[in-house]
Amino acid sequence: MARKKELASSVSAEDQSRLQSLLTQISGLAEQLRSSQSQQEVEAALAPITSAPLSVQLALLRELAQGRDAPVPGDEAPPQETQQPSSTGEPRWRGQDAADLLQALYHYSPEKECRKEARRSLIRLEGSRVYPQWQPPREEPQAFQTHPPRFWKGLVSQTRERGEVQLLLCWEEGFAYDEARLIALLLDFWQQGVHDCLVERGSKRRIEARLSELTSRLEEARFCECSLAEGRRLLEEALAVSHWRRQELPEGYRYHLPLIRQLILEAPEAESGRENAQSFIQPTLDPEELVLTFIGAWSLGDFGLAYDLLTPQSPLREGLSREEWIARRRAWADEAQPARLTVSFVAESDQPQSGLWLPGSTLSSRGPRKLVEIGWSLELSETPLSGTLPEMAMGTAVNKETGRHWFWTSYTLQRQEEAWRIHTLSDEGARAQGLPIPELQQRIKEHEERVREISAQQREALLKSISLLDRPDPQALLEEVTRRLTQAMHYDDALMVRLSLDQQVVENAYSHAATLRNGERAMVYLERLAQRFPGRRADALRELAMTEDSLATLFEQQGLRERSRRFDELAEQHMQESLTLRPTALGYALLAQMKLQHMATPLPPPEVLQEAEQLLAQAQALNPNRAEETIIEAALGTIASARGDQQQALQHYERAASLSPDYPGIWLALSHTQRSLGRRAEARESLRRALRHNPSDLQAYSELVDLAVEEKQFGEARAILEDGLKQLPQSAHLRALLAMVLAEQGELRQAQRFLEEAERLDQRLPSVQAAREILNERRKQR
Repeated sequence: MARKKELASSVSAEDQSRLQSLLTQISGLAEQLRSSQSQQEVEAALAPITSAPLSVQLALLRELAQGRDAPVPGDEAPPQETQQPSSTGEPRWRGQDAADLLQALYHYSPEKECRKEARRSLIRLEGSRVYPQWQPPREEPQAFQTHPPRFWKGLVSQTRERGEVQLLLCWEEGFAYDEARLIALLLDFWQQGVHDCLVERGSKRRIEARLSELTSRLEEARFCECSLAEGRRLLEEALAVSHWRRQELPEGYRYHLPLIRQLILEAPEAESGRENAQSFIQPTLDPEELVLTFIGAWSLGDFGLAYDLLTPQSPLREGLSREEWIARRRAWADEAQPARLTVSFVAESDQPQSGLWLPGSTLSSRGPRKLVEIGWSLELSETPLSGTLPEMAMGTAVNKETGRHWFWTSYTLQRQEEAWRIHTLSDEGARAQGLPIPELQQRIKEHEERVREISAQQREALLKSISLLDRPDPQALLEEVTRRLTQAMHYDDALMVRLSLDQQVVENAYSHAATLRNGERAMVYLERLAQRFPGRRADALRELAMTEDSLATLFEQQGLRERSRRFDELAEQHMQESLTLRPTALGYALLAQMKLQHMATPLPPPEVLQEAEQLLAQAQALNPNRAEETIIEAALGTIASARGDQQQALQHYERAASLSPDYPGIWLALSHTQRSLGRRAEARESLRRALRHNPSDLQAYSELVDLAVEEKQFGEARAILEDGLKQLPQSAHLRALLAMVLAEQGELRQAQRFLEEAERLDQRLPSVQAAREILNERRKQR
């Protein structure tokens, strides 16, 4: 998707002066607005506001939203019905003036952020029962004109591969055709359809300047010319997406619909205009990027883009028109509900030596070609329509709980008109099912040997302290390991079909999934072990429960709360079943831990604490080993802490830390308890121990900073955060904390720099928003 330009909400001293100047003009601007008879006159009335810097405009809108008869900042006099100077000489305005100006800015501001803020401000005024009386002048299409509008130019961002384009269409108007009208449309083909609409009218020079401004906003995007017919095709496709996704069209589009119909949708020249059938796809996509784009577009329902990424002669098009091809796949998507695509690997591969490449074949005479393999997975509901799509591969493994299917496919690409396009698809997962057993075993062995070789090389490099510059690229090695183990799992799936009673085949597949930390796929193999091999059932169920518990945490982080709760239930159910078959100290300890974690908001109820305590007593009665005793002590510490006995909790956590200093989370738990007991120096040392065991522990950095700030040790807090950013250079949270610390030290310029970096990474993060509020407050105090 196109990147959105970041906006800073702070106002500099220079901007503050301009804001105060605008506030003195509110009543006059409102009067000029009410006397306007056309869009052009409205835009002229708003020009003093819309020509100001964006930060000033946003600050003005927030001032206007203060309420009925709101004074400007610094005016504390009681409200008056008419504008009068305050005791400080500063002006005030009537609530009706504010509401009318906000209404106009909501409809005519060229800045999307301003339109959003104006709408929010209107809602706040409505809470005070202040409503706008001014309404935009409706300019109906003229029944006759000396010179009717004529299409002038069109521009489209060459970003169709991102699922979004900016469409800019312009018409010449006026008696001398010296004026112009711009219709700017943001089209989202993945979800929204028509996402935003803006209409402006002015001199040609002004519209040219506006085009330059709009095109410069999309970073790393190139704009190309388009005809009116091409613009209409893009708009109609986006409207079809809106209809299919049942998305409401934006208000700006609905308001200007008569004009859009006249100039675009029903314009005779759009009907008869030359259609170049441009796809507006970035032509520099390399083969791997193109295949990733195809899979992504297809899984997200952007079937128009998927169709355009195929060669005209591709058998995957089935000889269908673009509209027919899209309609057939939308019918499939309505039933299959594809969701949450993941890609394991994508890599160019050697071209196969087969009849496909013989001279005289379809491909042999068409110039350069590439072969790209990709391992991917997708959540799908079963539907007979899947079997009707030639690009739908066979899932060699399926997680019945989530509906995730795993695929391995390869694509033959041809070079056409300076761009790569997909010609054919090969289902490598299905092909593996037809290989002889010895060949499957040999291919798995080759992959495993190469993975062991890579691991040995990495260990040797660490032991010999080989320079990073002399080592193989670790990212390339990781990608190779992932590719090889993913392909090995597809061969494992094929072997399971042929050797259904061979337990070792399933064990190997589980080992491969566990090595890649692919919990959803590991579930598939653990369920098979539990169902088909009675001697393995108890242990397999315990491992399955642990995997489901980890996935529940992952789904919670992804916002899939219902699924997370379901996996919590499955984890407890399978752990209990495992203990029924074979009671173990580990099983009882893990079940107690699960119950404490699953009911930990805000604190586990007394009955859960008692049940967990009983489970831990059963675990202790089974002679636990060192690792199992660590889990027991940590869980007992959690129970004591929940009951408010922090001294008892401290003893249990200290015991767990002494047994296994590298036990995940133990030093954080210990520091919390020490801090609650007022032992701040010990809490600080525990947090440092946490970082020694895990230098990327974000929570440990945050709590160390919190301790330092509480003691006004801002220099120490700054040093901690700088160390943290060396370990976590992409952390928006740490940058936001550093901005807060710098603001406390009075280094506002430095704080602003780190805050802007944090906002670029994740402006929705609560710590980032808090940092912005603190920085703004510090500026007001200066």
